[in-house]
Amino acid sequence: MTATERRTLAFARAFTLSGIDGTLPAGEYQVELDTVLPADGGDPKGVSAFLYVRRGGKAYAFEVDAEELDRIHKADQQKTANRPK
Repeated sequence: MTATERRTLAFARAFTLSGIDGTLPAGEYQVELDTVLPADGGDPKGVSAFLYVRRGGKAYAFEVDAEELDRIHKADQQKTANRPK
């Protein structure tokens, strides 16, 4: 069984991801995660992620590594939380 989850990720700082040329600016990005759920109730497998990016008035969907995206997003949140107010 496959499950698709859509969410919005907010980045406070510019970031880069493997497979996408250039630096992506801070802002909100739509993400679609596809996960294969084993029938035996085991851990989800086969996760893929699509990041939707707007550039020059056009929208693009990039397949990205879900784990890399999660690491970069968590690091961005930690840097933002640790920023002096």
